Amino acid sequence: MTSDAGETLESDRARPFLLRVESTQVWVQTVGRLLYQTGYGAIQFFIPLVFVNQVGLSATAVGFAIGCGALAGMAGHFLGGYLADSPDYGRKRALIFSAILSLLAAGLLIVTKALPLLIFVNLIMGISAGCYWTAADASVVDVTPSDQRQRAFGVLVLADSIGLGLGIWGGRRLLAQPQPLFFAGSVILLLFLIFIGIAAAETRSENTPEAETDTLKGFAIAIKDPSLQLFILANVLFTTYIGLVGSTLPLYFTRSTGTSAADVSNQFTLWYIGFGALIQLPLVQALSRLRQVSVLMISMGLWIAGFMLVWAVGPLTTGPVGTAIALALLSLAGAAYKPFAPALVAELAPESFRGIYLAISYQCWSLGYFIGPVLGGWALDQPGAIAQRFWLGTAVTTLAGVFILYQLGQSEDRAIEAQLERTPNLEPQDSL
Repeated sequence: MTSDAGETLESDRARPFLLRVESTQVWVQTVGRLLYQTGYGAIQFFIPLVFVNQVGLSATAVGFAIGCGALAGMAGHFLGGYLADSPDYGRKRALIFSAILSLLAAGLLIVTKALPLLIFVNLIMGISAGCYWTAADASVVDVTPSDQRQRAFGVLVLADSIGLGLGIWGGRRLLAQPQPLFFAGSVILLLFLIFIGIAAAETRSENTPEAETDTLKGFAIAIKDPSLQLFILANVLFTTYIGLVGSTLPLYFTRSTGTSAADVSNQFTLWYIGFGALIQLPLVQALSRLRQVSVLMISMGLWIAGFMLVWAVGPLTTGPVGTAIALALLSLAGAAYKPFAPALVAELAPESFRGIYLAISYQCWSLGYFIGPVLGGWALDQPGAIAQRFWLGTAVTTLAGVFILYQLGQSEDRAIEAQLERTPNLEPQDSL
């Protein structure tokens, strides 16, 4: 390393963490993420509590409706990836399309009382979410060099947590009447649409080697990538865990402890959302020297610890302290996972197919948010002992995730060795 490069690196390390993210468009997407999660994320959080506890639908039925929305997200991710990478559309138009769909879904929830309409609304929300996450994250990858992506995604995850926390905190005060709750979400999503329309810029580059390639061919390239295939296997587990915590764990705590929905939402806001927001940037800074695969393995270890604690405290002995520690561990697991997973996918993806690679990897969110609510809803409709053991079974599945991530690390090591043999003067890369 030259002295100038060393001085630049030291100067960069001396700057506050937030100031190391220099692109204006990253900050635009950060504000957009804050608005999106305040509206959309809070609506998703309260759907099970409203439609099970107030409307009177079964947990299984509501879990099925949410799961249908997650499956629709698969189509949304494919559509979002295509729109984001297409020269005829691009990142910004995909984001605007997503905002319009989410606004429509939030408005329909105001008048939703029956399961068929709830399923339809979740289908729209799923397509909206698929388009949003793919296009937004592709925009961030476009404008950040590889050594800044973990920081950029760390800032976005922080906005994620703050937005979701604000949405749950505000929604709790409107929980007694679902109509004002969903109307407030609609207003926030309208603000998101206006902001993206004004502030977001198109970031898709047309000056790449593959720029003239048929966009649809990018899907075939991504699907055949063996490293991406391994990542997807592990990512299905990660997203299932997040889906379980968001959709099932609040209802489990209200039933097993007798705690009110308002008190449970307070605990989630403080220990799952708030603690995650507090620890997010310091955690990214502490883990940024490690390989991304290694960080994801650490995350798996935190998931197993959190789920085992949920199981261990049990319905009779669960108290505020045990619940808080379990939620904090699960929050820490998510905070370690969320910034490093898309950064890893960005390293795997050719520049012209970033949206498509992200779209393929984000299918895991659709699968996870289908599997998690459906299995979780089924478990909660069973006797208490089965519902409790469900969390132990979930903890055991993380061992498979650790093994898959180990294989991914080995695969990347072999790829680096092969590259070094072809070009001996190349320096080894540690980004994955």
